Amino acid sequence: MTALIALATAIGLALTLLTTAAPPATAAADLLSQGRPATSSSTENSSTPASAAVDGNTRTRWSSTFSDPQWLGVDLGSTFTISRVVLRWEAAYARAFQIQTSDDGTAWTTVYSTTTSTGGLQTLDVNGNGRYVRVHGTQRGTAYGYSLWEFQVYGSGGGTPGNGIPNPTTDSLEAADGPLTTASYTVPSPNGYGSGTVTYPTAGGAYPGVVLMPGYQGTQQNLEWLAPRLASWGFVVINVGTNTLTDDPASRGRQISAAGTQLLGLGNAPGNPLSGKLNGTLGAVGHSMGGGGVMAALRDDPRFRAGVPTAPYYPNVNFSSVTEPTFFLTCQSDPVAHGNSYAVPWYNSMSQSEKLYIEVPGDHLCPMTGYGDKAKQGKWMVSFLSLWLRADTRFSPFLCGPVRDGDKNDASLVTRWMDTCPF
Repeated sequence: MTALIALATAIGLALTLLTTAAPPATAAADLLSQGRPATSSSTENSSTPASAAVDGNTRTRWSSTFSDPQWLGVDLGSTFTISRVVLRWEAAYARAFQIQTSDDGTAWTTVYSTTTSTGGLQTLDVNGNGRYVRVHGTQRGTAYGYSLWEFQVYGSGGGTPGNGIPNPTTDSLEAADGPLTTASYTVPSPNGYGSGTVTYPTAGGAYPGVVLMPGYQGTQQNLEWLAPRLASWGFVVINVGTNTLTDDPASRGRQISAAGTQLLGLGNAPGNPLSGKLNGTLGAVGHSMGGGGVMAALRDDPRFRAGVPTAPYYPNVNFSSVTEPTFFLTCQSDPVAHGNSYAVPWYNSMSQSEKLYIEVPGDHLCPMTGYGDKAKQGKWMVSFLSLWLRADTRFSPFLCGPVRDGDKNDASLVTRWMDTCPF
């Protein structure tokens, strides 16, 4: 394979409109619960604590003793408007339960109730306010207790970053810079990868983290166009240089995970500009072998909740187990990693994930700095990651529906489009 498989990161293509503004949309919703203090009525044993349900890891879980009723709650730190709750049940689920909010942790208001739950992954639209949120189970669905891989609470208010991001428009998303002022920070001692430059919003609040990974023979320069765009829309972005220029996709996947670990660590550590800036949610964007690395991270590291592989390359690998939202950007005249060789078979095999596939004119380098339509790519990438890492549904019209159709139907801009809309 030639050194042509060079670098980059980017995404998006094909979704927007001829008008400047999207239709009025739902207010931003931020993931509020991850990493916050959690308590429960009981725990089955020391390996299933309440904190495991809010740690962002779908391989750890809370479970209760084998009796009714039981509850799991989280302290959000201040009062928020709660708009969505996501429950990822283990096999031991609740048949009957309520979602409840409270200002003081004592008096509770029910904002959702069911007696016919079948478990699994449940996304519940709710309308309430409170500092404390809990799931209160009153009837078990099995002979065991209640068990959750993840308990996620989304909302707005309380000074969260969603309130600092104005309603997106076509013009604002296609501009080189978004609404937030940014700054950069060089990681002093990269651990598990070669180098890292972090671009982050200077405004207060905690944001999702995004790892950028170049491809074969690539450097940070290949994706430097993307970092400030994402950061100015409410992400903390680490642009990574690899251990060696020839690292294979598997290695790049491990380096994405290592960079994510260090980024979260910097957010939790005092004395650096990133302290308090990370909310615990991670995404990744990568080009070529870096795109293959993104797929590996989505498959192997449950902390990564959305990914954008661009012109991805990773021979002889099955990614059908990937369940997180994935946005494939490919290049019509790519001689190295044509969509038909890698991205399309992966897309077709991923039956449990939300997906977007866009093919645009250009060769293998079309998503890199200096190539392709960066106004369009930036718009779509910001929209995709805002929707899936921040649950900000104001960005949905730029991905699904009539707002994006002007781009989707422009044959000079988009040569192939597939999706699982409505998301």
